[in-house]
Amino acid sequence: MKKVISLILVVFIAGRAFSQDTLPKFTLTERGDKVTISWKNPYLRMVQLNVQRSYDSLKNFSTVYSATSPELPQNGYTDPRPATSRTFYRIFYVLEGGSYFFTRSKRATGATSVAVTTTDNSRDLGNARDLTNGAFNNVVPGDKRIISIKIKDSIFKKLSVNAFRSFRDSIVRQTKDTIYSINDSVIGVSPYVVVEVFKTSSYIYITRDGYINVSVPQVNEKKYNVKFFEENGTALFEIQMVKESPLILDKSNFIHSGWFLFELYEDNKLKEKNRLFVPKEF
Repeated sequence: MKKVISLILVVFIAGRAFSQDTLPKFTLTERGDKVTISWKNPYLRMVQLNVQRSYDSLKNFSTVYSATSPELPQNGYTDPRPATSRTFYRIFYVLEGGSYFFTRSKRATGATSVAVTTTDNSRDLGNARDLTNGAFNNVVPGDKRIISIKIKDSIFKKLSVNAFRSFRDSIVRQTKDTIYSINDSVIGVSPYVVVEVFKTSSYIYITRDGYINVSVPQVNEKKYNVKFFEENGTALFEIQMVKESPLILDKSNFIHSGWFLFELYEDNKLKEKNRLFVPKEF
């Protein structure tokens, strides 16, 4: 009986320690030198959620994770980059209709042990500040403020308050960029960085033995041709008709090592556009 009670207490304490906060709050947990950001979503119609990281707590936040299913009732993300005491996190999320919010930033401790409690930074943008329904939405007649739009440390453009509202809405609804308030007349924009994911081709690839292999299905029934290019797009050579499969290509055709682009056509229709890496050992 004592063992059962002890087990219940352990489960209860663990649940309390790692429970997720509800947006606009979130939980920051450090395990080793990695940081996990987790949250509960109370909104039924969330259309975008980004986890952002910065090293100065107030600005220069960049998106490190975009939720593929932001509407999930609870979720989380583990940042693979080692945490330091200068690492800050916040969450940016958008609801259906265009309203968007920023949570308060939280700072990692950089400690090697588990640290469930984190420190809010008092100089941040405020608790879930809503720029859609905030100061820039209810414009007072005669307001002649000029809003400066900054990207990194440079002024991108200057807009009137009314023009800024249209600009803001287009950023939120048509892009994955992040927009945040620096003060009542300066707005920052962090462009969304696309992480390119390379997937090896199933048709044209380097074998384990270092050969360049072209392998296509139904080679006797379909017409295949392949065009190869330098990484900068300059045409290299073309195989006008693949007559056998697999077809081993002479590595000397590629002149040098490095990345090469290719386009594979099946019956004159583009089947695949990809790239392959020819190593130095050829």
